[in-house]
Amino acid sequence: MPSKNFLRQPEFLAAAGITLVIVAFHFYFLLHAGGFWRDEVNLLNVANQNSLSGLAHDSFPVLMPLLVKIWYAIGLGSADVNLRMLGVFVGLGSVTALWVAGMAARRTPPVVALVLFTLNSTVISYGDELRAYGLGSLTTALLFAAAVFLLKQPDWKRAGVFALCAILSVQSLFHNAVLVGAICLGAIAVYIRNKNFPAALKVFIGGLCAAISLLPYSHNFISGRETTVVLRTGFSWTKFFGELKTAVGFPLAQFEWLWVLLALLAIFLAIKVLFRKTEAKVPEENCSDSDLRLLTGATIFFALAGFLGFLQFTALPGQPWYFLPLMILMAIGFDVTLATFQNKTKFLVLILALVTFFISLPFTKADLNYRFTNIDTWAVALSGEAKPNDYIVVSPWFTGITFAHYFHGAAGWNTLPPLPRHNDHCYDLVQGQMNTTNALAPVLEQITTALRGGHRVWFLCPADFVKASLGMSAPPPDLPAPPLPQTGWLDEPYSGMWTGQTIYFLAHHAKSFNEASNPDSARRTGENSGLFMIEGWKDEASGTP
Repeated sequence: MPSKNFLRQPEFLAAAGITLVIVAFHFYFLLHAGGFWRDEVNLLNVANQNSLSGLAHDSFPVLMPLLVKIWYAIGLGSADVNLRMLGVFVGLGSVTALWVAGMAARRTPPVVALVLFTLNSTVISYGDELRAYGLGSLTTALLFAAAVFLLKQPDWKRAGVFALCAILSVQSLFHNAVLVGAICLGAIAVYIRNKNFPAALKVFIGGLCAAISLLPYSHNFISGRETTVVLRTGFSWTKFFGELKTAVGFPLAQFEWLWVLLALLAIFLAIKVLFRKTEAKVPEENCSDSDLRLLTGATIFFALAGFLGFLQFTALPGQPWYFLPLMILMAIGFDVTLATFQNKTKFLVLILALVTFFISLPFTKADLNYRFTNIDTWAVALSGEAKPNDYIVVSPWFTGITFAHYFHGAAGWNTLPPLPRHNDHCYDLVQGQMNTTNALAPVLEQITTALRGGHRVWFLCPADFVKASLGMSAPPPDLPAPPLPQTGWLDEPYSGMWTGQTIYFLAHHAKSFNEASNPDSARRTGENSGLFMIEGWKDEASGTP
């Protein structure tokens, strides 16, 4: 048992100091994140739906849009910074949940999870954005803590809390169902080993409640596989491990091996427990080292296997932020496993954590000086600069979601290809345009009308792509209808074709083609577009401007 002065122990003092620095980094990012990018705008648009079913029209379940809707309802959605505060609170909630889980298991601070997970710049930026990955991480950590509390005393009250946390977790992210299943299997493994079958049944019921709560989304699962075929480009081992390395290879790429070693250690210790005799019953409100090792090792094993299976089943390529809930679950498991070792090992762990902390500081600060987009600044500028008879072209098409949120001017505009709406990721409409010949005709007609009438055309597109395309001797050829042999239903080749054809048209029919000064050129930016002003009309292509 920890001493009465456990709060004065070195690991608590170190963890408290690290936590304060992490809190400061969350607010540092709040000051630098800027406007909302397309995925965040999509969630804001979903949150403004007037029905509960409307809140489910997203790639996430209902919980995150519901939180944003509540945020609006209490008057905190009037400015971007106020909305971003919700993301910060979710991110800080994950830090708190780590402490709850660590204290629940062995009354020890989560020093390993703090430096490996919450200090990671990918975790802070994508956990604090207005999407569901931060909330999914928070609810995963709370569920694991609930599993530990249930392990200590498997009564119906704690089983109810476990079931509630499981429901909240799957209502945060669909793929959290894999992690909920992993935690349930880990807890059931402990109870079966201890021959406590009633407790195992309580865990099973909690997992079943979470599964039942997903039934209202069954229509989304079925129809979504058709409408999001553009996204499902297939599972790739190279892509999977590349994105996983990006997520866990912080602050240095070599740290990915620390994750691997700690995961293997947890799984190995769990296997050892299975071949050991059951220990004598421990006092109430406590659990044995073997129980904790089996819970964490089994959970990590099933979580890794299940997550890999999920990506293969959905045929999604994977992104670093997909791994956030899996990472927090593994990080908690590392802390709980290491807490079962003797004091000498704990001292070495503390030294490792402190070294990691000091190495991470400059990398975290540099990475968090980051804007998700610069399209918001261009949209605000064009709201005042573009005249009613000007025309604005936005490319690629998905950046139109951001532009539509921030542009309030009188000029007409559309994306490449032209789409009837820009408030969501309308993959079904894009898929239709990929099957359409001469999809650009409406946009090119608007461009011609504006330039012939002496008005300006504004072209919002990644600057490097525009500059590289200006010297084309011929427009990119039309692509056949999808799926293409190499890229299947992926929209990127078509977006490149549409953009290239438009640039060629502008370059050979405009008298001037000038780039505006980029206000964010010195900063790291996710959606990073340049703005070009095109004026004048010439009938013959006498060379590029």
